[in-house]
Amino acid sequence: MSFENNNNNNNKREKKSLYKFLDKQGFYLILLLCVSIVLVTAFWVSRQEEEYFLSENSQENVEEDFNRVEVTLVEEDTEEDEDTQEAAIVGKTDEVVESEPRQKQETEETTAQEKPKEQIELEESPRKEEPKKEEADTPTTSTDRYVMAQPVIGKVGLAYAEDRLVYHKTLDHWSTHKGVDIHAEEGAPVRAVLEGEVIEVINDTIMGITISLQHEEDLITRYSNLSTDAMVKVGQKVAKGQVISGVGRTAANKTLEGPLLHFQVLEEGQMVDPQKYLPRTN
Repeated sequence: MSFENNNNNNNKREKKSLYKFLDKQGFYLILLLCVSIVLVTAFWVSRQEEEYFLSENSQENVEEDFNRVEVTLVEEDTEEDEDTQEAAIVGKTDEVVESEPRQKQETEETTAQEKPKEQIELEESPRKEEPKKEEADTPTTSTDRYVMAQPVIGKVGLAYAEDRLVYHKTLDHWSTHKGVDIHAEEGAPVRAVLEGEVIEVINDTIMGITISLQHEEDLITRYSNLSTDAMVKVGQKVAKGQVISGVGRTAANKTLEGPLLHFQVLEEGQMVDPQKYLPRTN
């Protein structure tokens, strides 16, 4: 009995000591267990995610490789088809080009056989050229449009010279001459070459008494070295052949040449040769 009692007492002591230990250290054991569980769970989850991402990446790589292979195969097939079609088209074209001369030659031979001899002779004989009809309508030039009268009866002296040099006796030098000098007796009547309006009457120190007439919008005639400026005035209408002044000696640059009319024509603001418009004199 005493032995059993001792055993019971020992068991009770062990349980009490265990309870005391659990009572003191139990909180730490539970905390350690929880931390262990959390660590294990986190490690397991991270492994699962790595395996998932690896499986997805491998699947995408496989799909990309598969797509690339398909695109390459399609392009190669397309190029082969295009080459085949081009070769077929070139072959057909060569056949058409070769067959066209043959068909043309056969057609000509057949046509030649069908034509009668008389028709062949007519075709082979040279055709007579028909005489060309002369064109009745000819373009109208400015010289045809303006038929001028002679400004003064006299003899042409220094002619128009725009692209060459001529000798001026009074000035004693060579220069261009944008007008024509008509020599006549002093006081000889100077007439308007066309119907028009007086736009200028001046006494120039170099060209002497000068009268300008406007005939149309693009044509002006100018008369210089005149004897008088009293016969017309600016704005006056003049008729073709009407006397507007007389031949004089008023131009300073023409004193040694004697009495003459210095006549100029301006078309569209440019000096032109007056002799192209004036009637020819013997």
